Amino acid sequence: MKRLYKISVFVILCGLSLQQLSAMTDGPTYANKKSKEVIEKMLVAHGGYDKWKSLKTMSFKTVMHSESLGALRFWITEQSFDMTTRRSYQDWPLIGSKLTYDGEEVWTVNWRNGNPPNHQHYVWFYYLNLPWLTQDANVKLGKPEKINHKAFENEVYKIEMGYKQAPILGKSKNDTYILYIDATTFLLVGYEYTLGYGALLDTLNVPKDQKAYGPALRVNNYIAEIDGLKFPALMTTSDIEQKQQFGDHVAYDFKFNLSFDESRMKKPSNAVVDTSTDIRK
Repeated sequence: MKRLYKISVFVILCGLSLQQLSAMTDGPTYANKKSKEVIEKMLVAHGGYDKWKSLKTMSFKTVMHSESLGALRFWITEQSFDMTTRRSYQDWPLIGSKLTYDGEEVWTVNWRNGNPPNHQHYVWFYYLNLPWLTQDANVKLGKPEKINHKAFENEVYKIEMGYKQAPILGKSKNDTYILYIDATTFLLVGYEYTLGYGALLDTLNVPKDQKAYGPALRVNNYIAEIDGLKFPALMTTSDIEQKQQFGDHVAYDFKFNLSFDESRMKKPSNAVVDTSTDIRK
């Protein structure tokens, strides 16, 4: 009977694609049992991983305000994501720009944002979905430490999140997050982060001997519940001492499981492909 079971399992596995097999085994690496326990409680607090994973599409609108944006002061976007493939498209109505990620490359039309499009396509997706992105392949999660932090009302669990390799186009294995998880509610109330995408570092004039920009601190000031899932809707970014504020961020008009506009995956003749990489020249 045991032999029959093993043969059946082998036959089933042989019928799966490499991508399907990978999906069965890929996932985060935890430093210890407590790390896994805290992260799993965070997932439950935000509505559950299975519920989030069942989403077909996700659309939302955003506003960012920052003095560093000069006379404009505001970035406004409308973004849509295919949650299975993580392809996406964005409209920037205030500056008339469009951006598309087709799963392989990023292209833009009338790009008037100074950041590399390869990096920009995924920025807000991480802002909003970071609790669940802890479950992605190649993620490393460190040992939890329970601390008091002046930015948060309650005690928080501090857990470092890193990568074995770059998780997607536009990010880098040098990206890091220090997650701050409320020890009472287990909501992700904020995080410190660094960004290691090479072309972005050049844009920000980060010295060549530095592998990342940051750290910076983002506090999730208000977490909204939409259809049983919890997302940060109001955020503030500052230096880690909270002495210099870098930006205020708003996400709103969340919509799930709408049709994904496949026509946006067709590259127009006037599109410009971003060929930048995470490696600095």
